Amino acid sequence: MPIDLSTVNWLYVALMALLAFVSALLGSLIAFQSRFAGAVVAAILFAAGFVVWNYYPHNFGLPIIKTFGQDGPGGG
Repeated sequence: MPIDLSTVNWLYVALMALLAFVSALLGSLIAFQSRFAGAVVAAILFAAGFVVWNYYPHNFGLPIIKTFGQDGPGGG
């Protein structure tokens, strides 16, 4: 099953990669020398940022992920 790269929302991918980078950077700064603690902090920061980005009711046009039920976008 090949991936159709023309359907990828590249802006969303780039913004999530930036969020992951910032989370990892802050996690490593907060945890000092502990790699495991830094990874845990980064995961928590990314999860919080992802939830805020995609589910907080904002009105200024951020690209968000669209989810559908098991039947797809029109089935029910």
